[in-house]
Amino acid sequence: MYVLSPQEAELRDKLEHQVRTGFVLRGQALRSIKRLQLYRDRFDNFESYCEDIFGFTMLYIERCMLAAETYYSIEKYLKTNGLNDPLPTKQRQLRPIFQAHLNPIEAGEVWVMAVNIALGKVPPASVVKSAVKSYLHQKYPPINPFAEGEICRIKSGVSGKQNCWCVVAEVKRDECVVDTWNDRFVVSVDDLMPMKFTHDESEQMLDLGERMTALSEVVELDEAALCLLKWLEKLNRATLNSLEERLLRVIEDEYLD
Repeated sequence: MYVLSPQEAELRDKLEHQVRTGFVLRGQALRSIKRLQLYRDRFDNFESYCEDIFGFTMLYIERCMLAAETYYSIEKYLKTNGLNDPLPTKQRQLRPIFQAHLNPIEAGEVWVMAVNIALGKVPPASVVKSAVKSYLHQKYPPINPFAEGEICRIKSGVSGKQNCWCVVAEVKRDECVVDTWNDRFVVSVDDLMPMKFTHDESEQMLDLGERMTALSEVVELDEAALCLLKWLEKLNRATLNSLEERLLRVIEDEYLD
């Protein structure tokens, strides 16, 4: 086991006090303790030290250190450009920035954008997240990888349709118009995932979609019918099993004949 010098022990005491203060000093202090290995007289590694002394998980530690680094990048950017925008006050506000792996200048530009959206006030994390997304779309315009007629899955961005499969009806620069069995939506390419079906499998899915759409046009479906359709809209395969096929035919016989 190592022995710290008196100077190292004094520095560690000071840094441990900082860890228990605001989020910026906390992240800075943790980074210094890790870099200088000021835990080595009592612990074999940094993770064990943080868990025992502070009760912090490694995920939280990494976020603290990244938040502090991002804070100082933004502070430097504002000073360099003569800006008086307010600085972040919480780690959560910085999380969308460091999770996007932005460089120091990009971090500053995104923060200024978020402050402007918040009308000059410190923006909440949700506004910073939107600013990051807008910034990346402006600076690195996405290339639309989808084609009309392609079957894909909605990952997010459409209420009530997460993980539902759909068919691309129209391709735009960074979004697609897609058809589900009962509605049409405009979805960002970031919120879509290709399902990579073969031609025959795609034809089977399109046939299933037509059958489901025909049922959606019935004025009132009972709860059991709706439950089956909502199950089928999240299929990740092109072929119905025998039970699913029988149930769908029963509903078609009930409503369409």
